[in-house]
Amino acid sequence: MDIAWSVVSKLILGLIALLIVVRVLGRKSLAQMTPYDFVYTLVLGGVLEESLYDDQVNLFHLVLGVSLWGVLIFTLEFISTKSDTLNKLFKGEPSVIVYNGQLVRPALKRNKLEMEQLRALLRTSGCYSLQNAKHMIMETGGQISLTTYDSQDETLSLLLIDEGRIEEQVLENHHLDKHWLTHELKQLGHVDIEQIVYAEWSEEKGLYVVKDSDLLDFPIRLDG
Repeated sequence: MDIAWSVVSKLILGLIALLIVVRVLGRKSLAQMTPYDFVYTLVLGGVLEESLYDDQVNLFHLVLGVSLWGVLIFTLEFISTKSDTLNKLFKGEPSVIVYNGQLVRPALKRNKLEMEQLRALLRTSGCYSLQNAKHMIMETGGQISLTTYDSQDETLSLLLIDEGRIEEQVLENHHLDKHWLTHELKQLGHVDIEQIVYAEWSEEKGLYVVKDSDLLDFPIRLDG
């Protein structure tokens, strides 16, 4: 009975403490949460979870742990609002991935984005071709903001070349071959496949090729 009461009391007190801490720190939707916010939320939950199964952790220890963690996070939040440098250090900053239709190399590297991952992010925003992406920004929470050249374009494309490598399986799955691909590339003036960072193809628009020299080699800052 004592064990059951201990668990119940810890749950009730822990829930109240968590609600107070979250209320003080401010409410955010999941889409607005940064990795930093996600980590401190997990730690808060972990403090409550560990206290439930450890008899040596009493109610005072639980409240102390949650309160101390809340104070630390609140302090960091307060400091970060006073300094743009610290705010970027703690929470990161948005990255411009595509600017005026051009891929931004530093942003791709910093976010460790592969081309197929980039295509997946575009598709979640209703853009099925990199050729149609005008501006793409990766927010600090991982979601993207996107503007396109044609809002009505729903052309599905195939990734045929990724970082200088021909996607042979994709060709085979869609009854295409390397000879056809190299011929089409030569028609467009692309001889060295290793210099091609990205190539997609669709029945409606044909081949769209991005060479290594087409990438922007400097980061685009949103704050000017």
